[in-house]
Amino acid sequence: MGLTLKPFLRLLPLLWLACSSVALAQYVPSATRLRSADTFHVKQDGQFTQTLESLLRIDTPQGISAWGEQRITYNDKLEKLELVEAYTLLKDGSRIDVPPDRIRIQDDTSGGDSIFSDEKVMVIIFPKVEVGAQLYYRANSVQITPVFPGHFYWSNYFSPHVRYEEVSINLTHEPGIAIQVDADRVQGGRVEPLPGDAPGTVRYRFTFTQNQAYPIETGRLGLSEFAPHVAFSSFANYAEFAQAYQTRAKPMAAVTPAISKMANELAAGAKDERERVRRLYNWVSHEIRYLGVYAGAGGWVPHDAQSVLDNRYGDCKDHVVLLEALLAALGIDSTTALIGTERVYQLPKLPISTPFDHVITYVPSLNLFLDSTSQFSPMGTLPAGDMDKPVLLTATGKLSRTPARKVSKDNTYSIAALILQENGRVYGKSLTYPRGFMETDSRAAQFSYLNRDRARTVDELLSRFQETGIGRITKSEPMNLDKPWIVEAVFELDPVVNVPGPSAMTIPIGLIPGNIKSTSNAKVPETRRFPFACGTGSYRETTTLTFPKSVHVERIPENVRFKRGSYEYEATYELKPDLLLVKRHYQTARPKPVCNADDDRNWNAFRELLQRDLRAQVFFK
Repeated sequence: MGLTLKPFLRLLPLLWLACSSVALAQYVPSATRLRSADTFHVKQDGQFTQTLESLLRIDTPQGISAWGEQRITYNDKLEKLELVEAYTLLKDGSRIDVPPDRIRIQDDTSGGDSIFSDEKVMVIIFPKVEVGAQLYYRANSVQITPVFPGHFYWSNYFSPHVRYEEVSINLTHEPGIAIQVDADRVQGGRVEPLPGDAPGTVRYRFTFTQNQAYPIETGRLGLSEFAPHVAFSSFANYAEFAQAYQTRAKPMAAVTPAISKMANELAAGAKDERERVRRLYNWVSHEIRYLGVYAGAGGWVPHDAQSVLDNRYGDCKDHVVLLEALLAALGIDSTTALIGTERVYQLPKLPISTPFDHVITYVPSLNLFLDSTSQFSPMGTLPAGDMDKPVLLTATGKLSRTPARKVSKDNTYSIAALILQENGRVYGKSLTYPRGFMETDSRAAQFSYLNRDRARTVDELLSRFQETGIGRITKSEPMNLDKPWIVEAVFELDPVVNVPGPSAMTIPIGLIPGNIKSTSNAKVPETRRFPFACGTGSYRETTTLTFPKSVHVERIPENVRFKRGSYEYEATYELKPDLLLVKRHYQTARPKPVCNADDDRNWNAFRELLQRDLRAQVFFK
């Protein structure tokens, strides 16, 4: 699988929690894999042939649309794919073959609209699909050119959300290639060669069955963290995998006269190396749009840096190779860092492509990781999906890790000044200071608001907490990474309380991010079966609420303090002559990004207290 990830800008919440607690008895998978068979023969140069066989039964009405078309992905420049047969087997035993005109070849769009490649998808459109029908296909694939010459790797991680009645994996390989095997909770292993095998042939056979399937859980770790699996790799170790990548990628970072000229122009007058790196990083981040155009093994091999400079576009690999060339022109060493952006925090035992789906830059002299595809991350910060992840440095073959989250660096502080009017409306001004990965997400959000209808944007923001009104976010420059980031807003809320009283009101949110209130909506599942990801960070909110002279405040909420496990929260309420000062602070600092059942129990206790505090009211007449 190629490194085709789009820029990673989405926020990983401080706590990943399931949104549903459907009872297991109500969960029925949409389909069952009755039979799945993969058979490989690997040559000593890494080329291989594969036979794929699949028999799937549709078990629910939802499965008809989910599985009525089967897809096989392949690279038409590296391999040849042939569909041998495909048919629908109805409940009465009748067979309906898939006609040739219902087998379509499409471009693979799984990488998103910004990816164009030789990756293709064979789509098999099955006829008369109904509940109880069985869908079968068998295909042959011949790899002509290995992605990395002389090497073979493959893996299959079995999802806990699928029922497997019969899975078989068969591999044979010539004696000239050494293939390591990692098998966990599957049956089988190395077996004796068959009489017809060539001398020295090595043969493996594995089988797997899983009769029980479970519902999907939000925040669940990637399958490579915990699922039963079979993996093959001809790489002796990760250093050898890194060298294979480096061999193909390093020549693409050649320094040309044009690259050298650009680097020196950008760095002119910079006071030190860090400043020179910052200028080059900012330029690549802003001037090279994210777009992948792959040919052959382009999913793993970047374009040459000069062509990226000329075209002003490229994917993550192209960003890295151009930045590497620009840095090298100034005598600054850097290396590609292979990384995974999904919820995987450790590498598999064997060196395979999983979980690598992205590359970023590492500058050893500054001990600095840079992701120039994240155009809203100031130098020294990374998007959430890049943080606390294992990386493979291709120049040295060493394993390293990106910086973990810290409450001191990854936080948001909001200040709001609210004035309650005689008619119950609220005038407000707010300032928000996001930092760390939260700054990346804030800049991205504000960029998305530019050139939109202002009223619509404000309506959407206020509706998060059932508020209405008008307002505006003052002019911001989300792409100016050198300018300290502040989000400033002014707003007027429609009446939130009856004035004159007697009456009561909660504290309005307005146009601050409202992270603490959003956090209170997260609910853990009744049963959790799989390890899940969680985060570290801090939200601090300070609000002043000024009352009209005609209002007499009779009672304010009580102060709250909570600490249990990694969760800490404090809320204080102080009444002054004509205003109420409210301070709320929530943080969670975890030693690692993976949580367990204790975290769920602690969260349940905290969530109840937090919701009570947020419902607390100011009483007045």
